[in-house]
Amino acid sequence: MKIKQIAAWLLPLLFISIIYLAYQYLTFSYSITAQGIVYPYREWTLAKTPDGNLINSLKNNYSNSITNYTVTEFQRGDMAEFSIRDEIFQRAYIEKDDTIGLINSNREFRRLLEMEGELQSQQMLLAFYASGEKPEEVQVAYDKMILARQQYETQEKINQRNKILFERGHIPEEEYEISENTFLISYQNYLIAKSQHEALLSGAKSEQLDYIRATINSLEQNIAHIKGLIDAFTITSPLSGKIIRKQGINSEFDAILRVADTTRFVVIIPVELYNIPYIEPGQMIDVISPMDGRPIPATVFNFDSSVQSLNQRQHIFVSAMVNAQDAIGLFPDMRVDVRIPSGPINLNDYVRRFMNEIYNN
Repeated sequence: MKIKQIAAWLLPLLFISIIYLAYQYLTFSYSITAQGIVYPYREWTLAKTPDGNLINSLKNNYSNSITNYTVTEFQRGDMAEFSIRDEIFQRAYIEKDDTIGLINSNREFRRLLEMEGELQSQQMLLAFYASGEKPEEVQVAYDKMILARQQYETQEKINQRNKILFERGHIPEEEYEISENTFLISYQNYLIAKSQHEALLSGAKSEQLDYIRATINSLEQNIAHIKGLIDAFTITSPLSGKIIRKQGINSEFDAILRVADTTRFVVIIPVELYNIPYIEPGQMIDVISPMDGRPIPATVFNFDSSVQSLNQRQHIFVSAMVNAQDAIGLFPDMRVDVRIPSGPINLNDYVRRFMNEIYNN
């Protein structure tokens, strides 16, 4: 009788103890499943707007930022032509600074020729008014000054290069000192030639000469600006990468060329808000390859700082990085399944997460 009474007390106690121990020490695995989109580490897009302008955009998907964005706009009446090198689309890969295409703008070339002609005319007018009765002497002095300035600028570049080589120990001190002395001598020669030229101009009216000099200075600045525009008409790739053979559909512009830096991939994953506390930066997750079902390791590195609604449910976008050596079978714009495992959790946490998931679904 006593044994039965003791058993009646021990069995519930044993049952409670088992449940308590299970809650405290029994562990389970818990994984969050979601879907994500694969993006290249960086991508460059060359596109055309409906009005004929060109858009040049470089996006860094790792930092989710556009690091460079330019629009080449053509003025009305400008007969501009954009041509892409034929061999570009015959290649799978493009190197950084490869020439993609050229823009020929008749309007800009015509402006450049007109301004260069006007500049030459103003320079001759300056020499004429400043010389009085000695135009040939002024011209000779002017030519000497220009030559001296060119020699001084050339020697300055050489001296700067030799200074770097000397600081790195690539050339001896004597060679650098010779270079620096030559630079100083060329600078003095330029100052002497400039003084001689200005001395010959002293007989002219200062107001008239100042006006012509200001006109020359303005023309030189405009010419430099136009030359910069013409140089920008050579379109080059800002990165090395693969050509993406997909032309995106966009109501605002048509993609001409898209180049992807696939040294790494970024997977953008919308995760429901209640699951965010179970994910942290640096956590390893599995990206499931749609090709063969193989899990590809990725590392969580960023969380968006805002909430977005998808299918009337709140999500935060999580970013994960996939290294190139692990990314076999991944392609830009691919939709993939993602498994986010957490560490071993006890029964209490497992039940709490499970009930939370039921409640939110």
